[in-house]
Amino acid sequence: MEKAKIDYSAEREIVLKQIMERSGIDYKQELENIFEQLLRLGESPNPVIQGLGFVPPYFGKDDIKLIIIGQDPTIRNEERRNNIICTLNLDKSGALRGYVEQICEGLGITIDNVFATNIFKYFYTIPPAQTFDLLKKHLPYNLELLNKELELLPKAPVITLGEPVLKLLTNDKAKVRNYWGYNPKTKSRDDDFDSVGTDDNNEIRRVFYPFCHQPSLRKQFYQENIKKHLESVKGKLKS
Repeated sequence: MEKAKIDYSAEREIVLKQIMERSGIDYKQELENIFEQLLRLGESPNPVIQGLGFVPPYFGKDDIKLIIIGQDPTIRNEERRNNIICTLNLDKSGALRGYVEQICEGLGITIDNVFATNIFKYFYTIPPAQTFDLLKKHLPYNLELLNKELELLPKAPVITLGEPVLKLLTNDKAKVRNYWGYNPKTKSRDDDFDSVGTDDNNEIRRVFYPFCHQPSLRKQFYQENIKKHLESVKGKLKS
């Protein structure tokens, strides 16, 4: 992977500047540092697209009461990648924003109380679902920046979206449904919901609550338990 010139879209450049001013984090320099480290790893089965740079976090305009961690912004439609202005496309209406708003409503907050970021803030050539081992290999070079972001908001609760994120931050056998009290025999919820503790092989050293990614809501188990899960998380945050 050779070093490439980064070409941010004009809109993303504006958002990136605002985020850098609010957070005090020099995302551009952080990106260069990450890419330099990835360069030393040599050839990749799923190359990083350096030229598109970072997708900035979503930083709500009110007090931040929830941190959301996603995986990466690599949508399959290559032409639309440069149109992604912030993490999870939370600046636009759509299914993913609707899901985040559902989570916020269940927790008694609004999307303006959300800080959303990805572990990997850059684009891969193809969505990395089939190259999970590569994500594990790249994880250490991205954790430092992620933890800097988390340090900005030490009291805000954290949730993760999707099973790959949960696995990356804990272990390969982790499943979101197990933190939702899933019983494999009955294929329904038997136990209470749970969180990932700081001692649970946890890469971010923060308690966090695993959520399924938005497409998984089509599964009956998650449909039946999303409201109960939100009630449980809300109760634990108040306790």
